[in-house]
Amino acid sequence: VSVYGAQLSSEACRELGFSSNLLCSSCNLLGQFNLNQLDPFCRQCCQEEAQLETRKV
Repeated sequence: VSVYGAQLSSEACRELGFSSNLLCSSCNLLGQFNLNQLDPFCRQCCQEEAQLETRKV
């Protein structure tokens, strides 16, 4: 599992308001909405697109 730093548990991510289907590419959009302070948490809760594809199989 490739993550940026430590990964939070799915429960912790839900408590922070992040979806279990959160894609890391979505974290890149936070800056557009002046939500950069959420980026570290987003990165700990997101899934890389490649990982999501392998799970569908």
